[in-house]
Amino acid sequence: MGSTCGKSSGDRVQTKKFKNSPARGDGGSLVKAKGQTVCLVVCFDYAGYPALEKSGCTELTSSTDGMRFASLAKASGAKVSAYCDQSDFPGNQGFPSKETIKGELSRLGKELGPDDCFVFFFAGHGDRSKDKEGDEQDGFDEELCFVEPDGSYNPMRDDDISRILQNDFKAGTRILFITDCCHCGTVCDLGRGEFQARPIVHMGAVTDAQLAKDTGSGGAFTSSLVATIESTLQQSKTVFSVAFVYNECFSAHSGKFKDQDFQLEVTPGCDPDTFQWPLVPPAGWSVKTALNTDYESIRKSKKSLLDW
Repeated sequence: MGSTCGKSSGDRVQTKKFKNSPARGDGGSLVKAKGQTVCLVVCFDYAGYPALEKSGCTELTSSTDGMRFASLAKASGAKVSAYCDQSDFPGNQGFPSKETIKGELSRLGKELGPDDCFVFFFAGHGDRSKDKEGDEQDGFDEELCFVEPDGSYNPMRDDDISRILQNDFKAGTRILFITDCCHCGTVCDLGRGEFQARPIVHMGAVTDAQLAKDTGSGGAFTSSLVATIESTLQQSKTVFSVAFVYNECFSAHSGKFKDQDFQLEVTPGCDPDTFQWPLVPPAGWSVKTALNTDYESIRKSKKSLLDW
């Protein structure tokens, strides 16, 4: 796919982007990270404090997404840390302020080696704002809607994310970002020249111009994703690629949600056929979502979410 030599921060490269169609890689053999898998879960419900009044962020059920994904990661043997704006979130390590999460990303990036895999999961609101650095073709920065404990708005923009990935993570560390929020298609800004040969994958709920749906029991995308892992295990599959997961998720669930296109984006030098999906729980792992159960019958017990 070419060398990154000579690429500067202002150069843009063409990423591999898939939406409304199956992901097609180069057909390479799966490559598994030989080291540890570390997962950072971040979720916002925007409830119980003035996030609506100060930031315009309406209440969501993203903590349900966070619990489901943390359960998946823990069952898969990953080292998991979770931050939620709801104090009763099981295993919560604190309020996910922007500076706290930037610090965690930076710390983990410096600790992880070229044989490790890092998974970042975000569920909450997403938005767009006018590009301040002149590096966006569409004129907009995509942003994850972080707020402070007092409800004030302090978003994490695509430029923030790409700087951390560029400056703090080693080039060989395998990175999987998963974002369930509006306007998140290119929130990792993987089109920067520095990322050309790096193994970075982003799975997003929607394209940059679309809105993501909250089902009342978590996001449509996260519900679809974890249900896909469960159904894959039922087929006795334990080794598969991120392309396989995306294709199965897209095929089974994307059509259920109008005007929401699940998206997969990878860096130019990364073959999604070779990037092994890092979170595979034991046989029998299952999850309840709004796609396969009555939410009212399960929403009363947050402990039960951990058992999914």
